[in-house]
Amino acid sequence: MHIKSESDKVIEEKIELYSDMVYRIAYSMTSRKADAEDVFQEVFMKLYNNQKEFESQEHEKAWIIRVTVNECKMIHRKSLFRKEVELDENIGYQNEQDDYVFSCVKKLPKKYRIVIYMHYYEGYKVEEIAKILKSTPGTVKSQLSRSRAMLKDIMGGDLDE
Repeated sequence: MHIKSESDKVIEEKIELYSDMVYRIAYSMTSRKADAEDVFQEVFMKLYNNQKEFESQEHEKAWIIRVTVNECKMIHRKSLFRKEVELDENIGYQNEQDDYVFSCVKKLPKKYRIVIYMHYYEGYKVEEIAKILKSTPGTVKSQLSRSRAMLKDIMGGDLDE
């Protein structure tokens, strides 16, 4: 019988809190279930092994997003990103509209997917996204604007602002 340590309990709570977010970011950036699962595992291993204290839960969440994005980039570099088969896997949204929107978001280029996800799904402001992604607010605003236009085209003009 294994008795859970306090750190095991804490990491389980963090996995429960952030698992959907990490998986959705990873899947939206890699478009492959296996790669998203690898990223998911790496992110939580890094969180488990992380020795620093976070200033707040928002700081922790931003750190997790940054690590997720970096791990996705590593997947791309390691494999020279395999473009074998486009997946149509459902990752479990609550309703058809969310599934439809997410499937449209997945069609965007990678750099646009992450800003859309962070802004609309996680509720980050432009300045916060820029800080997390180590970019400028102007770049993030531009990427959001372009991604909205692309989504409008993808969705056939069916994009409610």
